[in-house]
Parts: sequence; C-alpha cells; structure tokens
Amino acid sequence: MKLRYAVLFLASLALVATGCGSDSKDSSSDKKAAKPQTKIEKAAAKDRDNKEDAVARAEKEYEKDKDNVGACRNLAMSYIAIASPASAPDPKTQVELPKDRDKSLAKAVDTLEGCAKTDPKDRDVKQMLASSYMATNKYDKAAPLLKQLASSAKGQERPNAYYAWGLAASNAQDFDAAIEAWQTFVELSPPKDPRIAQVQQSIKALRAAKNQPKAAATPAPAADDSGSDSAEDAADDKG
Repeated sequence: MKLRYAVLFLASLALVATGCGSDSKDSSSDKKAAKPQTKIEKAAAKDRDNKEDAVARAEKEYEKDKDNVGACRNLAMSYIAIASPASAPDPKTQVELPKDRDKSLAKAVDTLEGCAKTDPKDRDVKQMLASSYMATNKYDKAAPLLKQLASSAKGQERPNAYYAWGLAASNAQDFDAAIEAWQTFVELSPPKDPRIAQVQQSIKALRAAKNQPKAAATPAPAADDSGSDSAEDAADDKG
C-alpha cells in the first residue's frame, strides 16, 4: 500500500513560534497560525496524535516481552498505521500522505522480520511482511513469501493468494513465476471475477517479454483490497 502525510510541519511551526523571542501578543498569534485551520488538517493532526500514542503503547508492551509474537505484530501494525493517511471528512477530497512514510515502513519491515524469526510459522506475520515488502517496492523479497502463502492457502483465499504472488513476481521481473501464479489464479477464480481478463492480457505480455531480454518489465494489473489477504495492507494501490 503507497502512503504519505503532511502534518508534522505544524509541530515545527509551533517550536519556531515559542523560540523566536516575540512578545506575548505576537507569540499568541504565531501559535494560533500554527494550529490546523481546515477540517482536513484538524482530522489529520488528531489522527496522527492517536497513532503516535498507539506506537508508544505498542513499543512499551513489546519491550516487556520480545519473545511475544503478538506484541511484535502489534508493534509492526502501529508503524504501518502511522504510515497511512488519515481519512478525509469528504471522500472526494484527496488526502495528503505522511512525509515520514518511508521511515515508518522501514521500522515495520525490521519489526516484522524480527517477528518472523520469533515464530517462522505465523501466517499473519508472513502476510504483513509480504505487504510491507510490496509497499516498499521490495518485490524480490515479497514474491517468495507470497508463493509460500499461495501454496498453503485454502478455500476462497486461494485465488487471491495466487493473484498477489503473480503481482509481486511480475514486478520483480520473474516472468515465469508470474505466469505460473496468474494461470493458477485464472483456474481457481470464479468465471465472473473482473480481474481475469486483465490478468490474461498480462500473461500474454509477459510471455512476449520473455523473448525480449532487454525489455522493461511489463506493468502488472493494479492490485486492490481484494487482491490478497497476504498483501492487504500495503499493496492495494500498487500497479
């Protein structure tokens, strides 16, 4: 999932206001100017505060027991959340994304890699880690994880899992793996799945690209929330 905010500048403005040596009237005016003025800014600032509080709580719990994979997962989720944009009051309004998104996602990846060492069999950890790799464009790392998840997926989860594996493999330019994954997706999916036609076109393009060694990677179908439980948090807007 690709995410950013533009709210932290408010805090820096407040610090400048309190340290500039102005009189009380000017200082009050500066502080007022530093506060969010629009509904979107206010909502984003409140959302950021809540997420920072959640990070602090999760870090404290994890420090108590670093062998607790649940606490490890929760900490990673808090980092992912703080890298996500606040919901806009108006759905038609384009929200701004966090400036420190990359730093937060890097913390999530590091944490999840530690979680995976604590419990290599935890499926939720693998799903979150694959999602974080996708969000940070580390497709070569995401693809093997998504392959594992697809191979062990059951029931209605299976087609979505193969779709996600194909998406990662395609972006990693592993065309053979992408073709294999997406062929399986087509076989497993209900005939009316709207992604099938687009995937079939991509399979043709990937086969053509295999015969052109210097060709650039073929764009993959756009991932969405239905793409896979294993890529639900971070790959939903990567195409």
